[in-house]
Amino acid sequence: MLLDLKVAARALRARPLFTLVAVATLAVGIGSNAAIFSVLDAVLLRPLPFPQSDRLVALYSRYLPASGYDFPYFALSGPEFDDLRSRVGAFSAVAAYETGFQNLTLPEGEPERILTMAVTAEFFDVLGVSPRQGRAFTRAEAQRGDTCVAVFSHELASRSVPGGPGAVGSTIRLDDRPCAVVGVMPEGFAFLDERVRIWTGLSIDPDDTPSNRASHPLLAIARLRDGVTPQQTAAQLEALRSHWSAAYPDHYAKGHFAVTTPLHEDLVGDQRRALWLLGGAVLFVMLIVCVNLAALFVSRGEARRREFAVRHALGANRRRLVGQLLVEAMLLSSVGGVVGVLLANWLLAALLALYPQQLPVWHTIAVDHVGIAFSLLLVVVAGFVVGAVPAWNATGMRLQEALKADARAATATRRGVAARSALVVAQLALSIVLLAGAILLMRSYWHLQRVDLGFDPDRLLTFTLSIPEGRQPDAAAARRMLAGVEDRLVAMADAESAGAISNLPVASAGPPDDFVIEGRPAPAAGTPGWNARYIMATPGTFRALRIPLKRGRLLSETDVADQPLVAVLNETAVRLYWPGDDPVGRTIRYFPQETSPSIRIVGIVGDVRSMGPTRPPPAAVYVPYAQSPRSAYEGRSMTFVVRSRGNPAGLAAPSRAAVASVDPSLPLANVRPMSEVVAIATGQPRFTTVVMTFFAGVAFFLAGLGLYGILAFRVEQRVREIGVRMALGAGRREIFRLIIGSGLGLVALGMLIGVPAAFALTRVLRGLLSGVTTTDPLTYGAVIALLTLSALLASYLPARRAARVDPIAALRGE
Repeated sequence: MLLDLKVAARALRARPLFTLVAVATLAVGIGSNAAIFSVLDAVLLRPLPFPQSDRLVALYSRYLPASGYDFPYFALSGPEFDDLRSRVGAFSAVAAYETGFQNLTLPEGEPERILTMAVTAEFFDVLGVSPRQGRAFTRAEAQRGDTCVAVFSHELASRSVPGGPGAVGSTIRLDDRPCAVVGVMPEGFAFLDERVRIWTGLSIDPDDTPSNRASHPLLAIARLRDGVTPQQTAAQLEALRSHWSAAYPDHYAKGHFAVTTPLHEDLVGDQRRALWLLGGAVLFVMLIVCVNLAALFVSRGEARRREFAVRHALGANRRRLVGQLLVEAMLLSSVGGVVGVLLANWLLAALLALYPQQLPVWHTIAVDHVGIAFSLLLVVVAGFVVGAVPAWNATGMRLQEALKADARAATATRRGVAARSALVVAQLALSIVLLAGAILLMRSYWHLQRVDLGFDPDRLLTFTLSIPEGRQPDAAAARRMLAGVEDRLVAMADAESAGAISNLPVASAGPPDDFVIEGRPAPAAGTPGWNARYIMATPGTFRALRIPLKRGRLLSETDVADQPLVAVLNETAVRLYWPGDDPVGRTIRYFPQETSPSIRIVGIVGDVRSMGPTRPPPAAVYVPYAQSPRSAYEGRSMTFVVRSRGNPAGLAAPSRAAVASVDPSLPLANVRPMSEVVAIATGQPRFTTVVMTFFAGVAFFLAGLGLYGILAFRVEQRVREIGVRMALGAGRREIFRLIIGSGLGLVALGMLIGVPAAFALTRVLRGLLSGVTTTDPLTYGAVIALLTLSALLASYLPARRAARVDPIAALRGE
């Protein structure tokens, strides 16, 4: 073996350009795979860092599609959570949680806006994690709404000195309420969002009132008892659904029931499909790398036929020769693997920097020992694939005939030509699949960029303000404070207009709420109901966002608390609930309709894609912020939109000053241009498109390089044949067309295999595409055009060299 390694190293040193190209190609393939695998391993393959994490599930309530709701999964109501906790024996523990931003004030510190999570006392028991210091809060502490207890993250606690704020037993102010710190979580603990810094007690109202059961604010997780199967759990949830349908027919006539999903799967969410897609793409790149190098090794083996024949004549058997070629391939693959692992660290950092949103990870994403082991596996597989085909081709010939042949007359065997051609065709077919996928994603992203959002995001600055109950108990007074902030924003020199809205378009759609249309019979039980997004807005919001008025009037400054309640609908609500009718002047009433006031519709505005450019606009009802007709929505937290006359970033400092003039202790959160909000909404498709395009470009380049290599080698081996043709009267144009035709023929074969394969494999992109189908003819037309252009470019230099062959010089050796 040591002798084989020395011979292999000497053979590779003798061809430095070949070795350099091969190592670089392998490094790109192995490095890309190692980087993507490290992400897949941390996010998808490793279990959650909680004891027996496979027993953890997420709980939701679900409506059947016939209910009319625009997404299938809902959070739970308080009574539903209480039923799951008390009536389902499959769970050893059930916990609920809510996330939100709150104002944190440490002694001798400025208020800051942080992400917190309100949880029931069972939350830490469900996850199987205890505080590192102190304790968790009890159910009695969590249920009491008049006190606040908190558990700090390790990161937040480490900001304070021992005995200072954040230490167990100290008191902080959270939303201007005193809050006792009872524990500190271990370092690195995170759930759902690593930005969460404080966990507080969550008080749940389990009373079975109609309005309480209709409100769904709670997300929940549970731990299955040991020995309980998913089938047994489903059977108990079905029994609970039967109880709900019998006890509360008005609420559950539409097929409302509780469902579970594995917690790991739930936390990863929609990112799973995009990550697996990238994993498949890099595997395709690795296949193309292996096929490309195998073709190069076949060509190199053809040139070494006489060497193998001499060694065979001196006693080396076929196994010995095959072993030598495999050792060379393994050595080359090993060097490429080392360089690839180094490259993977850089690629991984670039991928994480490009990724548009927070990855749901509980493990450090790095090329660690698992990534290195995966790279080693790729090295072995690549070495075998790269070496096996050339070894079979080079030693499968009749070596005695190669020894008898004149070295100067040595030409490629038909077997070698067929092997290289097949490998090049395989490269082209594989690259077609990646290229088709990349172009489909590019066309989809191009479509997203041109989707009409229903508002103008340019030159807009956005930020959020919240006035907690601890600061101002009176909700009406809190709304007046925030309205005063809007007045000062409008007065800024560089501000064109300003407004405040409860749910910022694209970032938040608002809660879907049921309503009744007065004067019309209510929908029958089990049929789709009337529901729309409930959004509070000031009149200036429509001017700042430039939401167009379609009919009637907009909300105005005269729509205040002591005036009749009014609302504005969007076009989707009109189309769904007033088809062929004019709703202006009609009235609606929210649940519970016995106590809710009538709201008169005064106008219709254009649709806003509040759920992002990839989803259609939902039905929406805009109500005046000053009226706040629903007591459940107090309007203590509002997002301000300020339209600038120039760069919106220049309004950040004046906006802070305007807020400080109302209350200097109010922290601004999420200060950013609206264009950034829109960019975040399209970040995932943009990232997937960029990375897929990069990998497709690499594959396309390698396939073109392989095509060029085989044509150049053919010309080199057919110099004498070309000389004979020219001596017999063939012109240079005929020779040029001969080589060009050879290249186009290989590309045609690649298309014959690759295009049907792309049709079949790109179906996995269906959930990632918008405005384009997987059979888009323009996409495949572009693929064919690019492959044809690639064939022409790859064939040009070999064809030109063939056309310049001197027939006398070529035949002189005969």
